[in-house]
Amino acid sequence: MFSERLRQLRKEKNYTQEQLAEMVDISKRTLINYEQGRCYPKQTEILSKLASIFDVTVDYLISEEDKYVQEASERGGGSAAKEVAAFLSSARTMFAGGRLSEEDKDKVMRKLNELYWDARVKNSKKYGRNSD
Repeated sequence: MFSERLRQLRKEKNYTQEQLAEMVDISKRTLINYEQGRCYPKQTEILSKLASIFDVTVDYLISEEDKYVQEASERGGGSAAKEVAAFLSSARTMFAGGRLSEEDKDKVMRKLNELYWDARVKNSKKYGRNSD
C-alpha cells in the first residue's frame, strides 16, 4: 500500500518526516497522515515529486488497491474509503496463498470494486440516501 511504501522509501533514504515534507512542500502532519494511511495525495504533483525523490514510478507508489480506496474517498467520503480498505484487505488475505497470477488478482479486484459500487448505489436507492 501507498502508506507502507512511502514510509519504507523514506527510511531507506534516511529522511526524517520533517525533511521529506519540506522537500515535497507539504506539512509534516500531511506526511504523517500519508504514512499512516489516513489519506492520499490529491494532487498528482505531490505524487510526481515523491516518485522523483525516490526514483520510482507513480504506479509503484500507488497500487491498484490504493486507487480504489482513493476513489471511494472521493465518491463516498472517509467512511466509504474505510469500508473499501477493509474489504480489500480481506480480499488480499483471501489471495495470500498466491494461487492467482497478478493479472488475475487485478481482474478480481476490479470486479469486486465494481460490485461494491453497484451495491452502494442499490442500497442508497433502497434506503433513500445519496450514493455520491
